[in-house]
Amino acid sequence: FETNLINTLIFKFLPVPMFRNITLKGLTEIAGVTVSNYDDMFIVLFSQTMIQLEVMLPLVTDIKSAYACGQDQEQNFIQNLALFLCTFLKEHSTIAENQFSTLGKALRYLVLISEVEEVEIFKICLEYWNTLASELYQDVPPARPIFFGNNRPPTKEVLNKVRYIMISRMAKPEEVLVVENDNGEVVREFMKDTDSINLYKNMRETLVYLTHLDCADTERIMTCKLQNQVNGTEWSWKNLNTLCWAIGSISGAMHEEDEKRFLVTVIKDLLGLCEQKRGKDNKAIIASNIMYVVGQYPRFLRAHWKFLKTVVNKLFEFMHETHDGVQD
Repeated sequence: FETNLINTLIFKFLPVPMFRNITLKGLTEIAGVTVSNYDDMFIVLFSQTMIQLEVMLPLVTDIKSAYACGQDQEQNFIQNLALFLCTFLKEHSTIAENQFSTLGKALRYLVLISEVEEVEIFKICLEYWNTLASELYQDVPPARPIFFGNNRPPTKEVLNKVRYIMISRMAKPEEVLVVENDNGEVVREFMKDTDSINLYKNMRETLVYLTHLDCADTERIMTCKLQNQVNGTEWSWKNLNTLCWAIGSISGAMHEEDEKRFLVTVIKDLLGLCEQKRGKDNKAIIASNIMYVVGQYPRFLRAHWKFLKTVVNKLFEFMHETHDGVQD
């Protein structure tokens, strides 16, 4: 901090492709240091790195596609960038909050990086989104739904995108047994994937915080994605599974009346989808998703005996299903 090291790294080495990965790692190490008397240096580190970054990787870049087509070096750069941003924002959140426009850009970069189809990079971003969502949730008085504490920048647009990503990428919960194998067949899973289970727990916790912050937005995204299943624009086993796991994950996060209204829509749409689709595999996937969703909402089932009766009848119907894993 007493030397020109930070400036040298940012201005001399960061813009050079050959050195940018190792430089970002160095800057991440510096960002991880917590000392109180060098705030001005941390402000320089954050703002100047972001300025250089905008030149190297403009905010209009489709980072998801760039990562998919990139060489090892470019992919490592995106991972290192995620580490730098998450480290700085977690360790120096108060400094970052006072740099409104720079923080806005950093969060937008993190949203773009969160879309990358690489689970290790996603985990880095998820850890930060979890911290941010829980802090925002604690900032908001329980009686006042939503948005932000007094000193928080207006990250509403960012949180909308994070909700969308969490819902679109929800990991598989522990109790789900029917999966699609590498050959595209629907089979019963025998081995527990502990990595996926931990990922689900972290994603669920983050999405629950985000739902408490803006329940209507979560509902809007889920309803919209469900419509896309019904009308066929996003129909696939994977997409339907992910969406139903996300719907199950927020059980208890809505007010009871909202939950009731939302669930009735979800179940009607899923039953309609089951009628509409042909083929045993399709029906098996939809059936297991219906049972998964209703099983996650005991409060709703207890309050609606007629509906519970219908579910139990449906359950007996599915018990005659010989398809691998459906009975389980």
